[in-house]
Amino acid sequence: MELYQLRTFAVVADTGNLTRAAERLHASPPAVSAHIRALEDELGVALFRRTPRGMELTDAGRDLRERAGTVLAGAEELRARAPALRGEPEGEVTLALHAASHLLRVDAAHALLRQSAPRVRLRLSRAMSWEVVADLRSGILDAGFLYLADLAPADGADGGEGGNPSDGVTAPEGLAVTPLTRIGLHVIGPLEWADVLQSGTLAELAALPWLWVPCECPFCPVMERLFAAVGVEPTVAAVAEQEDALCALAAGGAGLTVMVEAEARAAVAEGRLALRERPVAHVTLAFAAPAARAEEPALVALRDAVRAAWGVGGGSAAPTAR
Repeated sequence: MELYQLRTFAVVADTGNLTRAAERLHASPPAVSAHIRALEDELGVALFRRTPRGMELTDAGRDLRERAGTVLAGAEELRARAPALRGEPEGEVTLALHAASHLLRVDAAHALLRQSAPRVRLRLSRAMSWEVVADLRSGILDAGFLYLADLAPADGADGGEGGNPSDGVTAPEGLAVTPLTRIGLHVIGPLEWADVLQSGTLAELAALPWLWVPCECPFCPVMERLFAAVGVEPTVAAVAEQEDALCALAAGGAGLTVMVEAEARAAVAEGRLALRERPVAHVTLAFAAPAARAEEPALVALRDAVRAAWGVGGGSAAPTAR
């Protein structure tokens, strides 16, 4: 039994889909399927049931998934020890970006990293916030940027981008997170709705069609809480996870949606959308790494570089309970 087979098994179990698992593993679906077959042949049990909805764990598969997590976590801890013994940070770190690199100050962080740890090499990839969390837990990623739901009282939504992260932020289990900044969420919509965007109450806006985000998105609980506070359930016209799709639908008159300030203003600058100037809620931008590997030298060097790029003071990242 090989570690790569266990890692493949864990990702398929978590995604429930061979194609999505292959994308996360940067492998082909046939290769992923072959890993699963080899593991099943070696163990002599079926780990999945193939259903029209995807890959469903058997009883044996559920038992192995729990044990595989322990083995993979142990392997990551062993791997983390080697750089510490060597002293100087080195090696390749896979860093996921959930937004445009200039919005995350990746260039500044990379320049600082080159100065402090020249033997650490970055490998950049793209993923949504919830994918970053899953891939950090499974060991596919070493680090990543993500948004965290900020559930501070809604009456605090009067500032723009920047400022201290809120105490209302909860870090995902098993990850060490470094909050970087608090960012306003702004409502955008068709140009024809510019007046109601600026002057309408949240209850009035909720009566209009909305373009929502997937439930895994950190924007979702923030917005659900916001509308619950005014006792109104928004009318959802469509659900999309990509900013360009949300912008295109909104510009076409399909409904309103929310975006972080920089992306909202960039979309509005193109002249097809209107923006509500006052943010309606906030999220926190954070840097994250697996809690079990948080003190690995290369990750510490990267975390320090990111922290410096954002002007965040000292102090260690806070791992959650595992």
